[in-house]
Amino acid sequence: MARDWTDLFITDRPGGTVAQAEAAPSEEERRGFFRRLRQNMRKTREALAAEVHATLFEGDLDEETWERLEEALIYADVGAKTTAEVVERLEQEAQEGQLVGGEQLTGRLAELLAQLARTGDEHIDIRPKPTVILVVGVNGTGKTTSIGKLAWHLRKTLGQEVVIGAADTFRAAAVEQLERWGERAGCDVIKGPPGSDPGAVAYDA
Repeated sequence: MARDWTDLFITDRPGGTVAQAEAAPSEEERRGFFRRLRQNMRKTREALAAEVHATLFEGDLDEETWERLEEALIYADVGAKTTAEVVERLEQEAQEGQLVGGEQLTGRLAELLAQLARTGDEHIDIRPKPTVILVVGVNGTGKTTSIGKLAWHLRKTLGQEVVIGAADTFRAAAVEQLERWGERAGCDVIKGPPGSDPGAVAYDA
């Protein structure tokens, strides 16, 4: 997993690495975003860990146990489909005797979630021209801020030409936030009228 912005992007520079520009942020600043991301996820992680521990380490493994585990994972935004797959797999392996006790179940749960979270290459290849980065996710997960950070580092650290497409046309605040990030990064922001077709904005961008 990329630990900072210089690890995240694959460029056409020698070795595919990001050269340090004079205006590039310090090592501490570059790592700060990823550290804050981990810190922001801390409450969710701790709450999920506590519920999983209470579910898998206490009492028998019955139907209520698996329902509680499903509920905990869904509350942690794991997603209904993924939750169903993970819990079904855990229940099957427990019934077959492959997993015994809360420690083995918890370890296997973490392993399954990690496998499902992997998307293949963990880097963003910006060598193709143009490179399109599509950002999607549920509300409140930091999409707008992440887009702004990506734009800033692509523009200021790598000197790339960047255009932001504000396709969330149903939330005015999102467009305003992206416009502010665009000003900071020095890049254009393409937007449409409130409530307009997001696909049209993406096409224009």
